[in-house]
Amino acid sequence: MGRRAVRQGFDAGQPIVYLSTDAGQPLTAVLERSTFVPALNEAAFNGGDDFLGSARERLFGFINGQTGEGNKQAQGFQNLVLDGHAAEDASAENTGLINALKNGGDLLNVFGDFPTLASPRHADAYSPLWDAQLGLWTEKAIKEGLNKRQIDENQVFNLAATRPDLLTGVNPATGEPTKYGAAGVDINCAVIGFTAKAPTANLEEPAPNSQFPPR
Repeated sequence: MGRRAVRQGFDAGQPIVYLSTDAGQPLTAVLERSTFVPALNEAAFNGGDDFLGSARERLFGFINGQTGEGNKQAQGFQNLVLDGHAAEDASAENTGLINALKNGGDLLNVFGDFPTLASPRHADAYSPLWDAQLGLWTEKAIKEGLNKRQIDENQVFNLAATRPDLLTGVNPATGEPTKYGAAGVDINCAVIGFTAKAPTANLEEPAPNSQFPPR
């Protein structure tokens, strides 16, 4: 079991940092540098969210976003793996890994509800147990350079709902496109805080039928 690494992400358009401690699937535990906890996979419940009485909140990850050190649009699993450090121990002595993470070679996931949001409905719904919604950019999006870094929950939902020609879900077992939604991946990630301004409101209102929960 490798040491934990502080990770970077976004919530409501603002950069945040979090600590990934546990995951319910082996591959997730490796990528998040966390402890594999099989029982966590049974936490209520896959595909749920706080508005359905679930213990999970939603997190948005991307399989095939842009890559490259210093690229302001880089994000996702390929970005993490291609930096060459995905399987290495997150120790303070591993300066190559630390520098890669500092310079954008991270997952840069997007988080849902957050304690600093102005709406009590969403601030009070924060949970450190995250239900991953994994996005797969289409060939069209990649070819046209539209697989850009995402930083807001509503913008991701709206994109998946209105532009399936650009962003779909992914089947983790096959890597093939599927309907956007929960991917059967859960991670215990306690948010440490924000690094600039406190997230207070999403950057967009939810589009109709965008999988956003009732208010």
